[in-house]
This record gives sequence, C-alpha cells and structure tokens, in this order.
Amino acid sequence: MTSGPRFALDPRRGIRLGPVALTLRPRAFLAGTVTVAVLLVLCGVSVFTGSFDVPADRVLATLAGNGESVERLVVLDHRLARVLAAVLVGAALGCAGALTQSVTRNPIASPDLLGVTGGASFFAVLLVTQPAIASRTGEHAAAELLAPMAVLGGLATTALILALSWRGGFDGLRLILVGLSINSLALSGVSWLLTRAELEQAQVATRWLTGSLNGVRLPDVTLMTPVVLCGFLACAVLARDVAALRLGREVAPTLGTAPGRTEALALFVAVVLVSGATAVAGPIAFVAFVAPQAAMRVFRTPGPPPLAAGLLGALLVLAADMTAQRLPAELPVGVPTAILGAPYLLYLLNQHRRRTSV
Repeated sequence: MTSGPRFALDPRRGIRLGPVALTLRPRAFLAGTVTVAVLLVLCGVSVFTGSFDVPADRVLATLAGNGESVERLVVLDHRLARVLAAVLVGAALGCAGALTQSVTRNPIASPDLLGVTGGASFFAVLLVTQPAIASRTGEHAAAELLAPMAVLGGLATTALILALSWRGGFDGLRLILVGLSINSLALSGVSWLLTRAELEQAQVATRWLTGSLNGVRLPDVTLMTPVVLCGFLACAVLARDVAALRLGREVAPTLGTAPGRTEALALFVAVVLVSGATAVAGPIAFVAFVAPQAAMRVFRTPGPPPLAAGLLGALLVLAADMTAQRLPAELPVGVPTAILGAPYLLYLLNQHRRRTSV
C-alpha cells in the first residue's frame, strides 16, 4: 500500500513535504514577513491612489464587483492589472536571476547579460515590426502572438547559447562569454529591425523595449499567473539541488545532485520565467541582476535564494513603477530600474576587483 507525500516539521531543519524542503531561519522569516508586508502596503497604495481621483469607498465597491463602468476601467483594468503585473513580472525576473547566478556561480550573471532577454526581444520586435504578419493574422491576433513569440525567442536563444558553451559540462565563465556575444548579436538584430520598420511600428517597439507596464491589462495577468506559480513551485523543488550546485560541479554529486540535470532544469525554468515577463512588460533592465544579490544580503543566505529573490524582485518592480507614474513626466518602469541597477553593477564589479587584487 502506497502512502501520500510525507510531511515533517523539524525546528532545526524546517519543513519537508515530499521532495520540497524549506529551512526556517529567524532572520529569513522576519525578512520575508517585512518584505511581504511592505509589498501589500504598496499594492494598496497603488490601487487606491492615482492620477484619476476615485474615493476609497468606490474603490472597495469596484473591487467587490459593484463599480460603474468608468470605475471598473480605472480601478480594475488600469490600477489593479498594473499592480498585479508588476508583482508577477518582478517575481519572475527575481527568480530567473537567482537561478542563472546559481548555475553559473557568478554574481553578475543574469538573463539580461546571458542573452535570454535579448533573444526574446528580437523575436518579439520581429513580430511587431513586420506588417506582413499583422496583415495576414490581423492586429489583434498579432498582439496575442507576442507572448508565445517572446517565449520561443528566449528558448531558442538559450538553446543556442548552451550548444555553443557545452564542453562536457557548463563552465560559468564560458557560459557568460557566449551569452554576452549572443546578446550583442540579438541587440544588433533589434536595431536593424527598427531601422527598417515604419515609424509607427518603430515607436511601439521602442516603447516596449524600454520596459513598460503602461499597456498591461487583466488578460496579461491571467497569462503570467500560472507561469510564476509554476516557477515558484519548481524553485522550491530544485532548492536543495541548486544549493548543492553552488558548491561546484565536482562537489554536487557527492551530495546526491546530478549537476547536468539540475543545470538544465534550472536554466529552463529561468528562461520560461524571463521570457514570460518580457512578453508582458518588455525587457525591464537589471531587476534579474539586482534582486538576487539584494535577497542574498537581506536574508543572509550563502547564495542567491530564488524564492526570496522573487519577493524582492516584485517589490522592486512595483516600487519603481509607482515612482515612474508619480513623476512630473511619466516614465517606463525600465528607466528607474536601470538608474538603480547600473550603479549597483559598477559597485559589484569594483568589489570583485578588490577581492581579486588582494
């Protein structure tokens, strides 16, 4: 007779449910609780406030399904959809960044630098800037093809990077160098497509490439929700193997982890997450790079924690989008994240240079 998944609670080790094991540490629990609380507060502020004044009681009535058409348009289709999209996109980017940094064992490795985002952007821009596609499928159908096109681009680019960097295994430095090369080619392809596109198509593609949540609607949230939930579940299942992989490909087998399988699964999950996020909001820069490093320092973990990085990624994107909306001239969310992320990248590079020069 077979039994279901075994559940165990150990104060020293944490919670285990089947293949999923979660370690509870006081600092991590406190940091997670504070992060979730701040995230909920920002969500509430974003939903209840905005450029169009809607009284708090009418916001509550609209959320309960009793709002008028204009109130539903403002509260549900604009504010709520944008808030949920920011949380989901940020969580996806944070998880993806932590997985890629763990696989490569390099703090500056992220989907932005490895070419995954560039490949997804190239395929999406190829769809946006080709009038023949819109004329054959219709503009509405072409817009619906944007998400699967971006995911296809991310997967195809990753497959090419892995094929070129495989030498009996994955070396972190070689993977990064190949990824940077492919990323440069993809961005060059994007620039070439923009020069050949019509002015209106080029403007749409350029706004999308900056990273923006301005046009996000509830169907986009519906698209992202299962992707992020499945990604979080996969991160929880892979947590032990990813932690073992951080110790090195030679040490991981002694801990019962298959390096090749873990690397392939982790990268696949990261590519699906970042491609889905890119399809919804465009390539939002530096979130996948900053969130894992910030989570590692806030939660005091030996490596980038995927689930905690997802939480901080959601907080970062939501805070950046709120800031961008409330400036005198509204900016795409990718601008504040780039302003924050670029100096942090320089800081990490300087820290790495100091450690290696000692």
